[in-house]
Amino acid sequence: MRAMNRALISLTLAASLSAGCQSPGDTHEELRFDRESSAEQLVRFMAMEGNWRIVGGDESQGASHNYKTIANGTVVVETAFPGQPHEMITVFHLDGPKLVMTHYCAAGNQPYMVAEHPSGDRVHFRFERASDMVHPDAPHMRDASYHFIDRDRVNTTWQYWEDGAKVSEMNIELERVPE
Repeated sequence: MRAMNRALISLTLAASLSAGCQSPGDTHEELRFDRESSAEQLVRFMAMEGNWRIVGGDESQGASHNYKTIANGTVVVETAFPGQPHEMITVFHLDGPKLVMTHYCAAGNQPYMVAEHPSGDRVHFRFERASDMVHPDAPHMRDASYHFIDRDRVNTTWQYWEDGAKVSEMNIELERVPE
């Protein structure tokens, strides 16, 4: 709880410090996005600190996901499939009034997604752009959603796109690994 309070204080401080750091022309974005709501959702990701596994997966394999808060309580790093050849990292943080994520994918590109009006127990990230894509129709993760069931269970859904269309959707139910 103390770490959670520290994280919330860090986010509040970051919000007040960056309030004057908006780029010219960002007034439209300020109307669409609410930094306070975005910060509250980032705290949900911070609360995931620790090891998680896929429900129904092989428990002997240990954690399939790890969450860690870094950068003085302003960034959450998700490591999926740690130590495996297809290990991936997703980084969650605030960007002005927005909650954003960058997914460092095993496909070799880095989709950048923005949370659409995050509130309640669900956060949906929509694709905005990606780095290191050979062409716009290259395979990539397009959208991602997180549904926070309770403190120890989270459902995630990821859409995989290629040639301008959704190819597949992965639904992953995660549960916290008991310490």
